[in-house]
Amino acid sequence: MFSVLSIGTQYFIYKKLKQAGVKKNFLFLFILWAAFWILAGLICGYDFIKVEYDIFPLHVNEIFRALSLTWSIITLIAFFAFFLVDLVTRFNGFTKKKILIAVLITALVTLYGMGEAFFVQEKHIVIRTNKISTDKIRIAYITDSHIGGLSTYRHFERAMKIVNDASPDIFISLGDTIDGDMNYRTREKNLLKAAAQKARLGAYAVNGNHEHYLILDEDVENIIRDCGFNLLINERVEVPGTNITLIGLDDAIHGYMKIFLKPEDKNRFVLVLKHRPGLPFDAENNFDLQISGHTHGGQFWPLVYFKQLAAGAPQGLSHKAGGLLYISNGSGFNGAMMRIFTPPEVTVIDLVREK
Repeated sequence: MFSVLSIGTQYFIYKKLKQAGVKKNFLFLFILWAAFWILAGLICGYDFIKVEYDIFPLHVNEIFRALSLTWSIITLIAFFAFFLVDLVTRFNGFTKKKILIAVLITALVTLYGMGEAFFVQEKHIVIRTNKISTDKIRIAYITDSHIGGLSTYRHFERAMKIVNDASPDIFISLGDTIDGDMNYRTREKNLLKAAAQKARLGAYAVNGNHEHYLILDEDVENIIRDCGFNLLINERVEVPGTNITLIGLDDAIHGYMKIFLKPEDKNRFVLVLKHRPGLPFDAENNFDLQISGHTHGGQFWPLVYFKQLAAGAPQGLSHKAGGLLYISNGSGFNGAMMRIFTPPEVTVIDLVREK
């Protein structure tokens, strides 16, 4: 579907360039360039299909896929820029001057999007409850880091600095952490290990959809565990000395279990870890807080509104099914190294005991 959209936007741009009288040599080069990236995307898993990476090595494949997606997003921005220029001039034909204006708008929006993607911010929320056994418990969680493709060590380092500066009692990785060949990501793994070791009450993780897109699911899970996380795959654990029950649900692509609660959990703080924000079907009045990610906040405005419709809840904190749901924008980016009005975040949650 995404490849069809990309072809459509690039054909639209081609027609506008031709209408403006751009030289045939340039038009031919544009067609070759567009065709190359469309083909590269299709070969390297453009439409997020789980493919066998037998054409290129995995790390080469993921870079080509990311570059192809980036080009597709740039052409989508260009489509809106060309359409806006056309609209303002009342669709009165396209000239080379109008093309320059549209290209300038495209370049400015693209540069802004690339800049926003690399500036991770901290989102801090406070939740008051009478169910925890200490005065305050701090939780920091990352989601959608997408280590792989065009993601850089510096970008991930910024996110992990926020985690370390927060000094969380519990550190959580909520899926889509790994999105490529981790043999080339030793420094990122070391950052995860250091943060997991510092969390005095433990580090926990669940799988996202991208962990399952990778071919060797078992290897991915071993990497997460080797980084010091207790990987919860449809499991329930009690965090010692806190009166908190964690329920970690695997991503919906591979199914998930019902939430089976013990009778005493009515008096415990039940925290559900689930990558996708859809609530479990038996969640009604059975949980206190679910934390999720997956949506990236849409990653590009105005897709945020479609993502909210799909998730059934807005980004951030909301009340759902008798509990609270927090949906993070995520700390990374998927494919295209851009975000537009959906800044990346690391979420810090303080559970504070009500007196």
